[in-house]
Amino acid sequence: MPAPNQKQPDEARIVASLASECQMPIGEMAALYEHERAELALGAHITNYLHIFATRKVLEALRRRGLGT
Repeated sequence: MPAPNQKQPDEARIVASLASECQMPIGEMAALYEHERAELALGAHITNYLHIFATRKVLEALRRRGLGT
């Protein structure tokens, strides 16, 4: 759990940025991002950097599919 004084990442902004970068609909990117983030959160003890790892996993998955940048 993040510390109370730590600023939470703006997930809507992250998803919008990823969607723009990969030229995908925001809804599709949001679903992909949430799936990856939820998967990572299952085993996470420290959640401060989940958004970074989820972003990396999304981009990696899109590269494997041939859709990424």
